[in-house]
Parts: sequence; C-alpha cells; structure tokens
Amino acid sequence: MKFIHLSDTHILARGDYSRKPDGAATLRKVIGEINKYHRDAEICVITGDITHHGRPDQYEQAAEILGTLEIPYILIPGNHDERLALCEAFPDTPVDPNGFISHASLFGGIRFIMMDSIVPGAHHGTLCDKRLGWLREELSAHQDTPTFLFMHHPPFEMGMPFMDTIRLDADQELAEIVKANPQIKHMFFGHLHRPATGTWQGVPFLLAASTQRGEPLDFRHDKEEELEDRNPLVPGYGIAFADPDGGLRYHFDFIDFDI
Repeated sequence: MKFIHLSDTHILARGDYSRKPDGAATLRKVIGEINKYHRDAEICVITGDITHHGRPDQYEQAAEILGTLEIPYILIPGNHDERLALCEAFPDTPVDPNGFISHASLFGGIRFIMMDSIVPGAHHGTLCDKRLGWLREELSAHQDTPTFLFMHHPPFEMGMPFMDTIRLDADQELAEIVKANPQIKHMFFGHLHRPATGTWQGVPFLLAASTQRGEPLDFRHDKEEELEDRNPLVPGYGIAFADPDGGLRYHFDFIDFDI
C-alpha cells in the first residue's frame, strides 16, 4: 500500500507573498508531481500547518489547491492552524466527540490514527486528558491491527534548541501509551520542516519535509531570529510503501524551487 506524506504547507491568502518561497506555488508544484507520478497512492496524509496564520482566506486558497489532488487526502492541524476555520474549509474532516480534529481510518490493513496536538495561541503542542483518553480507547478497540500514529508535534528533542522548545509537552503520557500498545508500528510527525528519522520508545519515527521550505539545521541557537541557515533546504514530501503487518519503506523527494 502506497501513501503520500505532506506537511507544513503554510499557505497564505491569494496575492500575499510575504513568506518566501510562496507556499501556494510550492504546494502546486508538489501536487503536480503527485498527480503525475503517484496517482496509484491510496491516500495522502497531511500533518499540519495547512495555513500560516489560520485565517479563513488562507484556508480558502489551501482548499482550492488541495482540491486539485487526484488522490484522496486526510489532514490534522498544526500550531499555525485554527480548528474552527479549518473545519469550515474542510467540512469532511472528522472530529472526535470532544471537538478535536482526531480521527482514524483503515488503509491497506493498517490503522492510521491522526491526532490533534495543537494548543490555541501557542506554538508548542500537547495532548490533554480528553485527547489521551480518546487515543487509549481507539487503540484498545483495535489491538490486533497494525497502526501508524500521525501528529504535528514530535514528543522528543531533536537537538535543535529552538524547535525543541516548541515540541509536544505530553511526552511522558504518550510514552506510556506507546509502550502499552505494540500494534503501533511507526510514528509520523511534521513541525520540524526537515526530514529526520530515529526511534522513540522502541518505535521508529519519521519527521516530514515541508512542502514550503526547510527550517535551518541549527544545533546552537534557541531563538528563531538567531537561527543560521547554512544550507537552505528546498520544499519536499514523502512517498511511503507499507506492508499489511506495518512494515514500511519511506522516500523523501524534493522539488527544484528557487528559495
């Protein structure tokens, strides 16, 4: 089963080019490649920061661009998103009983769990008691189904001081859930704007490239204005091949774009 992984599209409103490169232009180019080369993918998963400011006019443009995808897509919010505006722009996106944009679907025999990790008005992420409870119930109901877990915020430090200050703060609570549920075979995150991989709690994870542009690979500074971008990273996305037992192969692809 093949799926596509997009993240951190950071769409602005039409005519707004204040963030370079223009996220609308880069996303259109990525979608052009998906439609040309990856129409056989079963689903496209988008792990947050759909827009840059969470405004309705930005979601309007995001919905129009994503509507050109020739494969289905599912999404969750990131710290730059706003729940109500997102749900109004994408009315088919499921919400859990508590109003969070958390949902689960089955693709190729694998359960895809999409978790809402945002904190309104903040850049770090969390999983409150209600979201943790929903996740526990979802996992308990499908203990024998291989599962992939998707969130915007990673729950661990990556050695990048600035990004590590705005990660998920419910790492201990999530760690307990992950260790108690061996059906979780892989975890996927956004937020970092850089391709990265590793293991956490014995489970492999992937951090997505951004379709807009990479964040600086800075291991020294903890303030955004001080970050050094020695080797700017062009927009990218992920192409994944999954087995029914949860095995995974994942490719990062990048597009030629002047940043």
